[in-house]
Amino acid sequence: MARIRQTARRSRPVITWTRFYLPVEQEWPTWAVNYDVHVGPLADVNGAGNIWLGRMVKSPEQAAYIISWHDLKDFKAFQSSPACAEFLQNLPESNNLQASIENSSSTLSSMTIEDASSSSPPAPASSRFLILEESTHIPHADVEGRVTLNAFLVPRKTDDDSTRSAYDSLREELCRFQPSGSEFIEGHDLWWETNITTWFWVLAEDNWVQSKFGKLEQALEDDSRVICEFHLWPRKYGATPEHEAASAADPQARESWREAVAKVMPPVTSWVQERWDVLEVPRYEPPYEPDEKELERRRKVQDFIEYHRQNPPLERRWCGTR
Repeated sequence: MARIRQTARRSRPVITWTRFYLPVEQEWPTWAVNYDVHVGPLADVNGAGNIWLGRMVKSPEQAAYIISWHDLKDFKAFQSSPACAEFLQNLPESNNLQASIENSSSTLSSMTIEDASSSSPPAPASSRFLILEESTHIPHADVEGRVTLNAFLVPRKTDDDSTRSAYDSLREELCRFQPSGSEFIEGHDLWWETNITTWFWVLAEDNWVQSKFGKLEQALEDDSRVICEFHLWPRKYGATPEHEAASAADPQARESWREAVAKVMPPVTSWVQERWDVLEVPRYEPPYEPDEKELERRRKVQDFIEYHRQNPPLERRWCGTR
């Protein structure tokens, strides 16, 4: 079950990841015709900001919708709305979900009472959303392009502050870390961290977190057991997907990652790394339709132009000198 870390910083923006299956040959999810072609039911949702689509490099059919929210309250309002149910319905978790939906009517007709009572209930909507909160005072939500996602598990005891100390250690160790193959990326001083790496607390866990780190046995208030770091390959510094791919294939680079993370284990007890391609989802802007007031103003302007075209002013001639 997902949980939300209780915190007084309710007004801070949050970001949600929703993983889903998207065939490689399909560029975008398919929404109803009356929706924005790419963002679907999110088009008119209050508090939803930028939206990105991610594909895992190793398994590109594994996709994710990444949404920035004005604050947690706006996201929770969406989560309890019909728009959320429709949003998730169009983002299947696996490639066989749609087939099971299509066959559900025929299956239901042949089910017995015992079958219905023993069938597993659908996963709660909360388990489809990984909720992240920026951990620094310098927002860097525009995680875009080729991205290396690192998730760190830090088991926390009731009377221990291991998560915070692990976070400080991780940032100190990795904020300037350059895996082999990325040394050419320019950056220095404090600007390096804000352009190359960004950090998030996990406020609410999804199915993916629990599949990697196990089910959460006890929810602890005001803390997270998972810390996420996004190592960026920024285009403005000359990094390309080819550079990242070469680094990922380099045994020396992989070993440098392991050596860096090993320095903070413990308190970190488990580490997962994924590679993603992330791009911003374009918004469809409907054609401008002027109201009656604007149409009347245009008619007056056109009448004015037409009148003066048909009634040009008399040509004046000057005689002598002035």
